[in-house]
Amino acid sequence: MPRIEKPVPAFMQVTAHFRRQIQDGVLAEGAKLPTVAEIEREWGIARATAAKAIAQLQVEGLIYTSPRGSFVAGLGAKATSPKDRLDRYRRTGTLDANGEHHRVTAAELVVAPPYVAELFGLEHGAQVIRREFVTIEEKSLRALTVTWHDGALAEQVPELLATTSSSVGTRVAGLERAVGTIANGEDFMHSRGSDARESSALGLPNGTGIGAMAWLWTTQRDGDTVLVEYGESCIPPRHTLSYSYSVSEESS
Repeated sequence: MPRIEKPVPAFMQVTAHFRRQIQDGVLAEGAKLPTVAEIEREWGIARATAAKAIAQLQVEGLIYTSPRGSFVAGLGAKATSPKDRLDRYRRTGTLDANGEHHRVTAAELVVAPPYVAELFGLEHGAQVIRREFVTIEEKSLRALTVTWHDGALAEQVPELLATTSSSVGTRVAGLERAVGTIANGEDFMHSRGSDARESSALGLPNGTGIGAMAWLWTTQRDGDTVLVEYGESCIPPRHTLSYSYSVSEESS
């Protein structure tokens, strides 16, 4: 039986539970959610609280309701943030949701573009590992992603140069063996028109409005912050990004 943990509001906990199941692919497209009465009984909460949790999932575009009940919306309604994927790795050992696979189109050592070299604190002309892949779920093109890593990791984490689908979702294990636990992340999101490469990869007309994300995953080493992965990803239009987070106030 699920348990409500204080002090997070109960409806947010119920929403987060079902959001995670939808994003992880545990609840597939068209799956029926429990009724408000069933959630009330199972979680031991007020009916109004259960209804509020369902309403929030609907606002996020993750479910739709009908006289027959509440159902998981189409795959195009959801997207996964970098935070979501790292949280999923901590729970399951993979960044991937159920039913996801990848078509890896590049996994190679290249000379770092100036902005990437600057992010990693590398000299001009240094090499980095560049990986490019398309994420696919139920034959739907979900995202085009490029990840960057320090080229010095090529020998320590050879799977970063692998082109198998499984090497994408499990790469964090090798990274953390080599450099230590990823301790912090920062996500950036914006919208823009797709370029020719992105349009081709996602099957979209050139210039289509897309959601674009970038992230920095870092670790601590000898008191310094070290960049482990820089990533860039874009998703088709009408996808919804949603995730929960806690905000704590430090005493002065």
